[in-house]
Amino acid sequence: MKTRFFVTCVCVLMSFCVCAQKEYNDKVNKRNNKGQKEGYWIEDRGFDTIELYYQNGRKSGVFKSYSKKGTLDAFGEYTDGRKSGTWYYFGDRGHLEMIQKDFKINTDTVSLDNNARYIYPYKCYTITYYPNGIVQNEGILLWDEDSELDTVREYGEWKYYDESGKLIRTKVF
Repeated sequence: MKTRFFVTCVCVLMSFCVCAQKEYNDKVNKRNNKGQKEGYWIEDRGFDTIELYYQNGRKSGVFKSYSKKGTLDAFGEYTDGRKSGTWYYFGDRGHLEMIQKDFKINTDTVSLDNNARYIYPYKCYTITYYPNGIVQNEGILLWDEDSELDTVREYGEWKYYDESGKLIRTKVF
């Protein structure tokens, strides 16, 4: 009697899980009636897999990036298509490598190597860490579209520390 009850419960539970999974899969990577990305998306970018949310075709909500091994690489948030809040980046062993925060539109002009003047559209405050958790350096980064994928540029005053946390130099870019 107990065995039949257990088997029946397992069968009911498994069929519920299969139905729930199908309903869940039907809600991933959808487009709205304008053809724009909408809701929860999972995307394979080749070097990682990301989970994020869209609202009317714009990134909006929690973002997570996973390595090919399945470990969490990055965690942050988008608001109206732009990074917001605090973003956390992790190493291959799960240790914190970097934090980015205070995301803003940049209006400062910088000189490029060929002496041309350029305005990178975005900036944020960045802190990188040694594997032991001590701050390695900190300052403002500038970039064009994505602080993870673009070439970034250090800007303003940057502080550099040794592995014990002692300030070893300050540099102005």
